[in-house]
Amino acid sequence: MITVNCSACGGQPQFDDSESGKKAVCPLCREPLILTPTKSCGALSAEEQMAQYEESLKETD
Repeated sequence: MITVNCSACGGQPQFDDSESGKKAVCPLCREPLILTPTKSCGALSAEEQMAQYEESLKETD
């Protein structure tokens, strides 16, 4: 399982490893996500989360 950080709600939903790199929606707030595992040293920085979120918005247009 991979855990991702949702930049919209702060949740940390888990997804199957086979979904890594794909698009999904956060099951907690329904915002779009790109499924990349969190860094092993901790959560993504706010800047990285925002960049990831903005990229997911571009791809859904």
